[in-house]
Amino acid sequence: MQDNLNDNNSDRVKEILDVIMSYARFDFSKKTVVRGNDTLDAIGAGVNMLGEELESSTVSLKEKEQLLKEIHHRVKNNLQIVSSLLNLQSENILDKRYLDLIIESRNRINSMALVHEMLYSSKDLSKIEMGEYVQRLSIGIQSSLLKNDANIKFHYNLQHDLYFDIDHMIPLGLILNEIISNSYKYAFPENTGRIDIEMSKTDKHYLLVVKDNGIGLKPNFDVKRDSNLGMQLIYMLTEQLDGKVGLDSVLGVAYEITFPL
Repeated sequence: MQDNLNDNNSDRVKEILDVIMSYARFDFSKKTVVRGNDTLDAIGAGVNMLGEELESSTVSLKEKEQLLKEIHHRVKNNLQIVSSLLNLQSENILDKRYLDLIIESRNRINSMALVHEMLYSSKDLSKIEMGEYVQRLSIGIQSSLLKNDANIKFHYNLQHDLYFDIDHMIPLGLILNEIISNSYKYAFPENTGRIDIEMSKTDKHYLLVVKDNGIGLKPNFDVKRDSNLGMQLIYMLTEQLDGKVGLDSVLGVAYEITFPL
């Protein structure tokens, strides 16, 4: 009699554990069978209640994830609509300065749209892998600004598995857009050159380096006096990251952006 009772209890414990393991796999179809009022029945009832709460929370989480995906998708689409309108407008502009302004604005919008596009497409809606973003952004800028006879190459040295949330990606994308665009516009009068993009992580901060092998800045260049809107944005956006900008013009132009972990 006692052996039968022990075997029965063992089977019930196994049944409860099987149900718990199902919940761990997000399978909430199983329930423990409550037969009476003993201790195992109380535990089984508690497990069933836990499953119901977990199922409700999981459904809510999935709904929130779907809503967040939809938000990123809509933001991306709206930004791309604005970009397309600017592109259409640029076809009718003959003034080069005005045309450059339109193209610059379009590329800034595209750098932000790419963030939302990658967040929408990723499994983790909270962050983006930096290496993929850098390469996709730089290729997009290249196709936007490249002249037919240009031979400007990108070289990447990007630490793997660097992920950033949207609060970091938006300013980082805009910073990259401004630096790369400035290199394309000013560094290579012969339309030939190289742009290196590096990113790494130390114990205390991140380091983003973007440099070209172009003609460099003019002699006695002063950031406060001589910088254009793009360069001013680089400094302003780096401040948003609580970071610092290092600028060197010995061999081309090199930016070093550091910001804390």
